[in-house]
Amino acid sequence: MRRLFLVCFLFLILFISTACTVEEKGKTFSATIVQVVDGDTVKIKQDGKLVTIRILNIDTPETYREKQAYGEEAKQFAKKVLLNQKVTIELSAKENPYDRYGRLLAYIWVDEDTLYEEMVLQEGLARVAYLFEPDTKYAKRLYEAEEKARKAKRGVWSVDGYVTEEGFDMSVWLENAS
Repeated sequence: MRRLFLVCFLFLILFISTACTVEEKGKTFSATIVQVVDGDTVKIKQDGKLVTIRILNIDTPETYREKQAYGEEAKQFAKKVLLNQKVTIELSAKENPYDRYGRLLAYIWVDEDTLYEEMVLQEGLARVAYLFEPDTKYAKRLYEAEEKARKAKRGVWSVDGYVTEEGFDMSVWLENAS
């Protein structure tokens, strides 16, 4: 019985300590981007630890598993705009602002008025994606930025059918590239 009590007590302490590390929903804080993984994923240092951030409401072409057209351009754009820059991180409004991979879900403000998401969308290097409540407060801005790139046939929008509801269709890209 004593052992069961000790185990339960340890689990309670572990639960409380991990609950304290979960960020407050919607909170903002300043951070410096220390690594760019790809166009929609970056890393910051927080309390001496490397924290991976999945940027909200956008999807950029892949650069790892399946290399997709404009993936490297999106990554280079993120490096140019974000790497070693002090930005404002605005956390997801979800109760738990982490995705299933343990990445912190957040918007990234380059300055007081400029969302990184808008910038990458206007360049035609991303699509609006994964737009779910409660993280929809910038939807209008993001769709407008995407529409500018789409109308100008910039980047991922330069080949009809490459951008789909599920992501990016390389077969369409390859068919039109030849």
